[in-house]
Amino acid sequence: MSFYNHNFIISKGTLLACQSLISLSLTAANPQGSRPNIVFILTDDQSSIPIEAKSASQSRPFGFNGDANVHTPIIDNLAKNGMIFPNAYVASTVSAASRYSILTGRYAGRCEGTEFMKLHPAGSFTRVENNIELEKTMDNLPRLLQKAGYRTGFVGKSHVIDHQFLETGKLTTDGYMTYTQGADPKNIIVNAAMINNHNLWVNRIKAYGFDYANAIYPANLKELNNDSLNVHNVEWKNKAALDFIDQAGTEPFFLYYSETLPHGPAPWSIVNGKQVRGLDANPTFTSSGYINGDYSYFPSRSSILQEINGMPDKDIRAAWLRWFDHAVGAVVNKLRDKGLLENTLIIITSDHGEYNHGKTTLYEGGIRVPLMMYWPAGIKANSRYEELVQNIDFTPTFLDLAGVLPATSAMDGVSLKNVISGTQTNAVHDFLFFELGYARAALTKDWKYISVRYDNATQQKIDNGVRFPSFIAGETNTYPYYVRNSSLGYYGASNYTHYYESDQLYDLKNDPTEQVNLFNANKTVADDLKAKLISKLEIFPGRPYAELFNGTNSTAVNQINQNAGIKTYPNPSKGAFRIEMPKPFQNACFAVYDTIGNLMNQGTFSKNNTLIDLKSIATGNYILKVNAGGSDFLQKIYIE
Repeated sequence: MSFYNHNFIISKGTLLACQSLISLSLTAANPQGSRPNIVFILTDDQSSIPIEAKSASQSRPFGFNGDANVHTPIIDNLAKNGMIFPNAYVASTVSAASRYSILTGRYAGRCEGTEFMKLHPAGSFTRVENNIELEKTMDNLPRLLQKAGYRTGFVGKSHVIDHQFLETGKLTTDGYMTYTQGADPKNIIVNAAMINNHNLWVNRIKAYGFDYANAIYPANLKELNNDSLNVHNVEWKNKAALDFIDQAGTEPFFLYYSETLPHGPAPWSIVNGKQVRGLDANPTFTSSGYINGDYSYFPSRSSILQEINGMPDKDIRAAWLRWFDHAVGAVVNKLRDKGLLENTLIIITSDHGEYNHGKTTLYEGGIRVPLMMYWPAGIKANSRYEELVQNIDFTPTFLDLAGVLPATSAMDGVSLKNVISGTQTNAVHDFLFFELGYARAALTKDWKYISVRYDNATQQKIDNGVRFPSFIAGETNTYPYYVRNSSLGYYGASNYTHYYESDQLYDLKNDPTEQVNLFNANKTVADDLKAKLISKLEIFPGRPYAELFNGTNSTAVNQINQNAGIKTYPNPSKGAFRIEMPKPFQNACFAVYDTIGNLMNQGTFSKNNTLIDLKSIATGNYILKVNAGGSDFLQKIYIE
């Protein structure tokens, strides 16, 4: 079922006597004992596209994705005994945006986080990238699961809150302590600062709905701001995940377990014959400084390298996958030892791909990701779901399985509960929507349309011949990269021939690598997918996208306005709006919603020409809904 409530725009229902709020019903659909534990395991920068070459200097997928050059027997066995999703996608191809969608069920463009709104005030064009963050006060997956009686845990990489603090080692505010880039974590004073900073991040994560947090990485390894800590440490995170499971009581639990692998620094990078950022790195260097932990339960790193070296048909650069494979195995063993495996749903996926530098693009190498689910009590072995799914579907799926039934909730995804139970085999999505920087896209199983548009100021610069900065010193570009990160933009633009073209259409069945732009050759498909894209743009009121959507002309809203005849003026206003109804009435009530369906204000009135005061509401676009005489009337309003 779809949880995103479009009805606050198009419904003809009543306002329930104006007394109902946008709220969440935490009714348990299942007895608590049958609700599954959920272990969500996430890699970083991993596409599902197999690589045929024996040796590759980029991340590879798992064996169950069809890559013959990797060795992931534990994960592959879970996939075989669970469900594989060969057409799994993410809505945005950077870390922060994707993780936001995973933890909210919403498109990243709906973000109302402080830093994002500073860059993109209400009413303006958005560039979704690593500027997305969880909102401090809005509901999200862990908060909703907590309300439903779940114990929630967070382990590993964040990159989804407090972007202003990602210069951790350089800050002296909010309790953070400083150390130099070359400082030795074994130094007592330096290590104390690192431990202090890690503990601050633990507490910040908990504030977003997590009962437990440990082995936290604020973002990428480099954001630890220390050369020694700029290494992957699978065991450190894995031990924190096992500790969370060990603490499990009678209540069900949700664990968000986010690996740093295989994001750069590349775990396969070799210096003097050693994988210095991966399996040959110092295991005592963690996100909390120097910790000489006990990982005796885990195979030694040298044995992992020796195993892969002894398999001539495998890529030694992909040994990190076996490292991660053992981490998943340790979780499975812990669940089995505690008698929890049968009723635990294990999900393994990635935040986005990086195949052939597809990251920060909307090409297949960036948007397509591995996905498998394993749940002995709920998923039949050898299951496959061939239809389209997306990372916005995780939150509604987990809430549905947990018995959380939102009466009205701002989510764009759909529940996959019936899919994984085997009772639904048809498509849950007719098409998927994507957003990243200046680009938007719509995709069916066989076709993809990509649009590249610019805000007015940028377009004017292009029209005037202004050149844009390049990642390469001394060079400039005719067009800007999709994203502000020039390094990622450069590699994306360099690897995809049609990157800058404003309209792109690809036949994915016959051209899976997206080499031939058919936009001008197949008008029928192009027009259909373009219309699909516009239908998605229209669910972002106040977020214009060049000529495709001006931010205010939502088809549903306009249609009702024309039929209703309600007048609201002045509009825009600084918060005082006068409502004039089209026909006499006894009593009326109104509600004001933000652009994702949250109730902001409500009240009643009895005069035909009434002034309502909304000065307490922040600047932005809103929907005014009035109920009078059993009829609903809608107006788009803007508070200056």
